Amino acid sequence: MTTPPKGGAKRPARMSAAKLRQEAQSMNALALETLAAIMRGTGQDAVKLAAAREVLDRAHGKPGPSAAKAKASKDSARGRMTVIVKRFSDVTPEEEAAADATERREW
Repeated sequence: MTTPPKGGAKRPARMSAAKLRQEAQSMNALALETLAAIMRGTGQDAVKLAAAREVLDRAHGKPGPSAAKAKASKDSARGRMTVIVKRFSDVTPEEEAAADATERREW
């Protein structure tokens, strides 16, 4: 059981999913402006990259894992390099081993 907020503050009323979606959609422009300001700002590159990724995901949708692999195979056939940025916590042991093997092979 949860305890009531201190100071007698009232808990906000629950919103339906449709109402929550409507409220969020009404803030689209503000959210996009905020992400654009972060991208153009002088903050850390990781934060700017995350903001750019959010904008691209909203504009074009998130690419699926098969799309990244298909593009990587096309690019490697043309002699291009594909860079995939991931959080360290999202890297699987298999991906880490493959990256280690690639690094050893190139040195």
